[in-house]
This record gives sequence, C-alpha cells and structure tokens, in this order.
Amino acid sequence: MNYDYGACATESTHKIISTQENAMKLIINNTAGRTVTKVKVDGCLSTITGKRCDYLFEIDKPITRVIYLELKGHNIAKAYEQLKATVQHFKSIHEHCQKKECYIVASRIPKAGPQIQQLKIQSLKDNNATLFVETRQASIAL
Repeated sequence: MNYDYGACATESTHKIISTQENAMKLIINNTAGRTVTKVKVDGCLSTITGKRCDYLFEIDKPITRVIYLELKGHNIAKAYEQLKATVQHFKSIHEHCQKKECYIVASRIPKAGPQIQQLKIQSLKDNNATLFVETRQASIAL
C-alpha cells in the first residue's frame, strides 16, 4: 500500500542521508544506494493529529524497512509515546515491512536504568518494532 505524503517527503539514493534538529542528529549510511523516502511527520503531515514523531524513513520500493525517529531533549517517555502513536497511525501501510525500528535521539538520557529497558520491551510488544535510544547522534547502516 502506498501513502501520498505530498511535499512532506523526499526520495533519495544518496550515500549519506541525515536529518538534524537542534543538537540531535540521525545519519543513515546508504552505501548500497537504496531508495530512501524521508518523511517529515511532525509539522508537515496534516493527516495525523495528536502525538507524532518527527520523521519516518521508508527503505526500498516496495518498503522492506521503516525507521521512525523522534529527536528529543530528555523526556524519553514522551518521545516513546510519540513514536508509538505514529507507528499505530501507519500500521496498515507498514504491516508488511520486514523490519521496523524506532529511534529516540535525545540530548541526554537517564543512566542505564530500567526505564529504557522497559520501553524497549514495550516497543516490541506494542509495535513489533525494535527501539534504540541514543545520545545526541545515531547512525544507521543500510
């Protein structure tokens, strides 16, 4: 199933695809030159109301992998809720993806306490998606 993202999406086969807000950054190393559709969700897609993450990235056509991204200050629980709401919104579009991942890139994250581990377990249960939490920058290899 395809979704019309309109002006909120850009498609690329560049070797490096990145996005940044404030001091938080995500870098996708696309050495194979795969098709990556970058969608600005928050502040662009008017079809989603309420909580939503900042970006999503669809890999390949048809989509084989989807990456949801929230760039956040330090409220990890709120970031997770935004990711979860976005995953649920796109559930029917991304249901056949082989791999779903959620990334929170925060300015600071709590010390390795149980909160992040619980959210990772919850993400697999709620969204069938692997959750990654990084400080300031995340890097993904395709």
